[in-house]
Amino acid sequence: MESALRREAVEHAYREHVDDVYRVVFAVVRDAEQARDLTQDTFARAFERWDQYDSRRAVRPWLQGIGAHIALDAMRRRRVRWIVQPRGPVEPGSAAARGREGEPSTADHADRTAEREALESGLAQLRPLARAVLVLRHVYGYEYAEIGSMLGTSAGNVGSLLTRSHALLRERLAADHPHRHRAADPARRAAR
Repeated sequence: MESALRREAVEHAYREHVDDVYRVVFAVVRDAEQARDLTQDTFARAFERWDQYDSRRAVRPWLQGIGAHIALDAMRRRRVRWIVQPRGPVEPGSAAARGREGEPSTADHADRTAEREALESGLAQLRPLARAVLVLRHVYGYEYAEIGSMLGTSAGNVGSLLTRSHALLRERLAADHPHRHRAADPARRAAR
C-alpha cells in the first residue's frame, strides 16, 4: 500500500514539475538527450528517497536539487572520461564532429542568433555549478540560501558564483555586440 501511495505521489510530482527539473538539468549538462535521461534519473531517485521529502515544504525545489546534483555528478564523470579518453581522429557524425550540443540554430534571425550564440558561448565557459546557480536564481527566482541548500554550498558562495558569472556573461556579450551592450553595462554608466 505504501509503495502505491509513493508511486502516485511521484507520478503527480513528475506531471507537475518535469519541465522545471529538465531546465535545471539541461542548464548544467548542455545536452538535450542527456538532460532527458538525467531528468528521468531524478524522478527515480525521488521515488527511492520519497521518505526523505519534507511534505511541509514545496516539492519543486527538492526535485530541482536532486536534479542539479545528478547533473553535476554526470558532468564530473564526463570530465573524467574526457581526460582519460584516448585522442584520435574525429569520426564523421560523432559528437566531436557535430560540435557542442545545445548551440542555437543558424536558422534564427541574425541579430537574435548572434546574441544567443554569444550568451550560449558565455554559459559554456561557466562551470556546471555556476550554470545551475544562474538557472535556479534567474529562471526560478530562488533566494541565495535556498540555492545553497539545494546544491550543498553556502549562500555566500552562491552570491560569488552569480557575481562572477554575470561579469563573464556581460563581457562576452559586450565583446560580441559592443554597440548594444555598452549602455547596459553598469560599470560603463558609472564611469560616465
